[in-house]
Amino acid sequence: MHHSNGIMYEFFLFCFKVASIIMRHRPHLKGKEYLKHIPDLLIFTPTHDSYFEVPSLSKVYYALKPRPHFVIMAKKDFLSGNYLSSNFGKKNKLAYYLFYFLDRTGLPKAFFKKMKLIDIPRPFIEDFKNKEAMKSEIYAQMEKLKSSIHNGFSTLIFPEGTTWGFGGLKNLRSGIFQLVDSTYRHFQKKLYILPINVKVDRCMAGKKDIFINVGKPVFILDVKENFLAKVSEILKDLHTITFSQIASVYIQRLSMAVEEIDRAIVLKKEEIVSHLDSIVADIMALVKEGKLPDIDEYLNDRNYRHKKLKHFLKFCIKKGYIIKSSGTYIINSKKVLASFPIKSYRKENPLGFSANELLSLNYATITAVYDKHNTCYSTVSAHTR
Repeated sequence: MHHSNGIMYEFFLFCFKVASIIMRHRPHLKGKEYLKHIPDLLIFTPTHDSYFEVPSLSKVYYALKPRPHFVIMAKKDFLSGNYLSSNFGKKNKLAYYLFYFLDRTGLPKAFFKKMKLIDIPRPFIEDFKNKEAMKSEIYAQMEKLKSSIHNGFSTLIFPEGTTWGFGGLKNLRSGIFQLVDSTYRHFQKKLYILPINVKVDRCMAGKKDIFINVGKPVFILDVKENFLAKVSEILKDLHTITFSQIASVYIQRLSMAVEEIDRAIVLKKEEIVSHLDSIVADIMALVKEGKLPDIDEYLNDRNYRHKKLKHFLKFCIKKGYIIKSSGTYIINSKKVLASFPIKSYRKENPLGFSANELLSLNYATITAVYDKHNTCYSTVSAHTR
């Protein structure tokens, strides 16, 4: 099945590539060596926090050698006729109109059909009269997917099955287990998993760095619980620590201190720079020791790091996490620590979401790094709120 996918197929993948440029993505692909000479039967399993980063996955496609035909397991609105305009470009008018125009042509729907997209209803979407009807529909679509795999098609599945979450890897759905297990038991064929972890440096004004970390294809045969635990561990190990995550935990921990002492903490920029320089150095040391997964390697560069801080502070001021006053920064702890339902948490509190991404890796180890620098706060001015 590793032959040309046709002009229409390539055109739409090119549109996604263009969209990532318009949406001001800076995609960074790591693990290109695993995209060459891929197994004939493969499940691509990228993590999935939002639709924002999806266009940058075109970078994975262009690195594939050879490029396989795909079957995509996705939610039902892919075939709605307005999928692109309703999910992409909401904050960028040029991207929105590009996708709106494409939707109106009917080409995206035709493209998704050409890609043999299998639309799966989500358990939390009440599109069915009862649970049995929903289960029956999911079973029928899964059988289609198994048949396509048997015929030699590679598969792309977002294993978490949702973008809802509080930050960090979500529980994996059982779909990937069913496909791997069924393919081996019924057809005596090995279906490999290609793990992909996607992380957005989200709490930044302007362009967003998107880190796409690809792991080695792996075949796992085990009972469901062990299988999903192993895949989760692999995806977790491919996590990329971003500056947003590091700085967000810093602001979150300070906010917790504010709430504890019931006084406002006022910081000067040079103090923030000093604190974060030390914290980044400690986290990078833990990465080198193998105690934490990958990190944005450019954070070693002082100028790069300080430019990131500039964009982070601008983002925080715009969102109301930090109040700038007379050259100093006052943390709005109520805003930082605000809680929202799982469905809206990422959108309502992106800083909290970003902080939780880092803390989910190893809460005790990460918080120990920040607690170590708590002594620095004694030099910070405090004013009664």
